[in-house]
Amino acid sequence: MTLVTATHRDPLDRVMSGASLLDSLRAGADLRAHLDAGTGHAGADLIVAFQRGDDLTRLLLMPAIALLPGPRADALLLGALEGAHPAEREHAAWALADREPLPEAIPTLRAIRREGGFTGMLAELTLESWRTRYTAAVLPIAPPGAGRGLRIAQVYMQGWLDAGLTRAGAGDGGGLATLLVHLSAALAARPEVEEVITLTRAFGGEGVPAIHSLPLEPVASGASIVRIPFGGDGYLSTADMWPHRKELERELEATLRRLAPLDAVHLRFADVATLAAARVCERLGLAFFFTLAPDPHALIRRREQAGLLDRNGFARADRLEHLLFRARLVERMRDRAAGLALLPRDSAAEELEELVGLPADAGGRRVRTVPEGISIAAIDAAARGLSQPTKPVVDLACAVRALPADRQGLPLILSVGRLHRVKGFATLLEAWAGALDLRSGFNLAIVGGDLERPTAEERMVIDELAAAAARHPGAGDGLLMLGHRPHHDVLDLMAAARAGVAGVVGPGGVYACASEKEEFGLALLEAMASGLSVLGPALGGPPTFIVDGGSGVIADTSSAAGVREGLRRAASMRLSSSRAALAEATVRERFTIDAMAVGLVGLYAGDGAAA
Repeated sequence: MTLVTATHRDPLDRVMSGASLLDSLRAGADLRAHLDAGTGHAGADLIVAFQRGDDLTRLLLMPAIALLPGPRADALLLGALEGAHPAEREHAAWALADREPLPEAIPTLRAIRREGGFTGMLAELTLESWRTRYTAAVLPIAPPGAGRGLRIAQVYMQGWLDAGLTRAGAGDGGGLATLLVHLSAALAARPEVEEVITLTRAFGGEGVPAIHSLPLEPVASGASIVRIPFGGDGYLSTADMWPHRKELERELEATLRRLAPLDAVHLRFADVATLAAARVCERLGLAFFFTLAPDPHALIRRREQAGLLDRNGFARADRLEHLLFRARLVERMRDRAAGLALLPRDSAAEELEELVGLPADAGGRRVRTVPEGISIAAIDAAARGLSQPTKPVVDLACAVRALPADRQGLPLILSVGRLHRVKGFATLLEAWAGALDLRSGFNLAIVGGDLERPTAEERMVIDELAAAAARHPGAGDGLLMLGHRPHHDVLDLMAAARAGVAGVVGPGGVYACASEKEEFGLALLEAMASGLSVLGPALGGPPTFIVDGGSGVIADTSSAAGVREGLRRAASMRLSSSRAALAEATVRERFTIDAMAVGLVGLYAGDGAAA
C-alpha cells in the first residue's frame, strides 16, 4: 500500500493496523491533533480500541486518551500506570502530563520518580507540569538591540568536547564534536556574527583530562566553549543522561539567562539536551533552531523492512531505545523551532515528508538545506605534515612493525569513528577478514574508542570485533586498533594512508564507512578531501556527495557481503588520479565549514527560505 493510500484511511484504523510502523505512528499523532482541534473520533471509540488493541495500539492511543474527559479515561490511564506492563507504565506516566492533575496518580508517579531512569524522568515531567500549570509564565528576555552582530549558542552534551579535540572518537563523541569546534570558529569569523558559545558538559574524575572541568575555554576570536556541570563526576553516556534532565534544565536556564541576549540557540539530536534546552528557550522567549533529521524514524523503517522490528516487538524495542518518545520530540521540534536546518538528501523533501511529516511547502517558515562541512585548512596542513614524521604517523609505524613481516608495507583500509554498534565496525571486519583477496592485500586500521577505559557501548563493540576476528583465524595479524586520537592526528593518518609510509604502509589506501546509518558523514568528506578512495553507506547523506563509481563507492552496509563488494570496488579505484581529483573538487567546492557557516547565518537571520 502506498503512503498516499495509507494516509487516507481512518486514523484509528491505521493506529490499529497501519500499512507500516511509521504509518501507525503518524496516525497516532493525527488522532491527538484532531482531539486538540475538537474534531475526530468519539471518546467511546478510542476507549474500546484501547481496551481491545495490541501493545502498539495501546501505546499510541495513550496521548489521545489523555485528552478525553471523564472517569473512564482516568481509569484506563491509572490502570496502565499501576499495571505490570513496563512499556504501558512508562507511556502512561508520559501521557498524564497532558491531563488535568489526577490526585489518585500522584503517589504512583512519585514512586516511579524515585525509581529513576528514563521512566522516572517522565514521571518527574508530569508532576512538574501539574505543579506549574496555573503559574505565570516567565517573561521573555528582551530582544537584542539594533546594530550588533548575531549572538549564537550551540548545545552539545554528548561525549567529550574541547577546543583541541583531544578525545574525538571516544565515548559518544563523534564527528559532530569536531564539526562544532570548527563551525564555532567559522561562524565567529563571519562579519554578521558577534559571538558563538558552545555549551557542553563539565565533568572530572579519574582519567578525565583537567580541561573538561574548566567552565570556559576559548576556541577562536569570538568563539568559546562554556561547560555546565550536571550528572556528577566522571563520564556519562548519552543514554544515561535522561534521569538528569531536571538538573540539566536548571543549569541550562541559569547559563542562558547569563549569556543573554542570544539570537539563536541551535539544537541537534533527539536527546535529553534538546528536550531540556527547548523547554528552557520556550520559557525564556529565546529563538531555537533545530537540525531536522529522520532519526529515529528512518531507523524504525529500516528495521521493519529488514524484518527486525514489527508491531509485536515494538514495545520491547521502545523500552530500550525510547523510539516513540524520541520520534515525538523530533516532531515537536519540527513544529516549534524558529527555523530548521535540513541535511542534503536524495529526494530530501519526499523523504522528510514521508518519515517526519515535514510538509513539502514550508509555508514561509525558515527552512534551509545546509550541508555540513569540513576544515580544508586542516586537511592541507595534514598533507604538508607528511614531509616530517609526525607522532600519529610514528605511532602507526610502530603498530605496523609489530605485525608479522608479511603484513608490513601493505596499504590500509582505514575507518574512523566512535565505537558504537551503529557504526558497523564488526561488519567491516567480517567483510575484510572473510575475503582472502582483501585480507592478503590490506591491513585494517580502526581509529576510535577509549580502549583503556571503554564505556559499556565501547566494550560491547570491542567484544563484537573480537568475536568476528575469532571466526577468521589469523585475522588479528592484520588488524590495527588505534583507539581515539585528537582530530589533527586522524587527518595525519588519512594523509599517510593516501601517500603511504616507506617500508610501513603502501600508498593508495581505502577509507570505509560501514555505518548502519550515517546522517551525513564528516569523516567521509575528510577522507575524500585527503584523496582516499572511499566507501559510504547507501542510506542517509553519503549518496548526496559520493558519485558511485566516480568519486567513490556507495555500498549496501546492511551485510558483510554488501560491504565486501563495496570494498573490492573501492580498492579497484584507489590509485585512480581522476577519482581522487573529482573527490577533492567535490568537497572543496561544496562542503567546506565556511560554506556551512554562511548557510546557518542566513537561517538565523531569516535571509530567505530554501528547503
